[in-house]
Amino acid sequence: MKAHRLLSIGVAALLVTVSSSVRAADGDAEWQKVSEAIEAIKSPKKRPASREEAIEFLKTSLKAFDDAVAAAMKAAPTNPGRYDAALFESMVGRAREMAGVNVSAKPAVTLEEIIQAADAKPETKSEASFITVMQSLEAAEESGDTAAWMAKAEKHLKDFPAEKRNSMVESKIKGIKATADLKTKPLDMKFTAVDGREVDLSKMQGKVVLIDFWATWCGPCVAELPNVLKAYKELHPKGFEIVGISLDSDKAKLESFVKERGMEWPQYFDGKSWRNEISSKYGINSIPAMWLVNKKGMVVSTNARGGLEEKVQKLLAE
Repeated sequence: MKAHRLLSIGVAALLVTVSSSVRAADGDAEWQKVSEAIEAIKSPKKRPASREEAIEFLKTSLKAFDDAVAAAMKAAPTNPGRYDAALFESMVGRAREMAGVNVSAKPAVTLEEIIQAADAKPETKSEASFITVMQSLEAAEESGDTAAWMAKAEKHLKDFPAEKRNSMVESKIKGIKATADLKTKPLDMKFTAVDGREVDLSKMQGKVVLIDFWATWCGPCVAELPNVLKAYKELHPKGFEIVGISLDSDKAKLESFVKERGMEWPQYFDGKSWRNEISSKYGINSIPAMWLVNKKGMVVSTNARGGLEEKVQKLLAE
């Protein structure tokens, strides 16, 4: 699973991003209870203070949601509230896994059906469309076939221009177009590193370069670091270089971390976190993101995690 993707469906997202809620229709008390169950998860009276409390909160709250949906579907199965319940359900899969709560009353409604439903609220249809677009993104990136995804994303923007999270879709479209351009010419990247070194990719041709988008606060990035350090130690003498693009906002913490871990390569830092100038230019919305640049200065991989050392050795041999 990609780390730190902006479309997180973990506990934090459950507490802040569920924007639509079920509205009772014509005094339908059962669907009102579904609304209340969703709101209880969206805005808990007392926020969990630990992981254990969060899991217990989810167990209780998801069970209440399931029971409410089961009762509401039995009482009024054609109520438009079923679309909101189905939309909410589409976002809680990971939370269910964390809490060990299996779905017991899943509405038989898909996101595509919500989008096409004449009686679903406009905001519900808009959010359902947004979710289908973002859910299909990872598969498109992994396969390398992003053309179909781009068409889907652009249709979503046209059909639902008021969706409040469209900036995420627009950013990803921009990033995909930017990375497509990477294959047409050498990577142009120049900056002054946090330690004062001047970095210019055009002057590094003849070497294999890893562009590592990361941050000290990113758990998967830190977990990946031993592999990066090992590859650097083994292959730097043979012409392997690393350029770090830090999405940190605390310069002192970055400098301390880099020194402590023995990360000898230059680091770009502007303190803007996810609005980092370089990562934003290429639509980076999840880290770690690792690019490999060959001896000609061309980006040959935007997914260098896994088997890094072997990939670098192959490029060095070219």
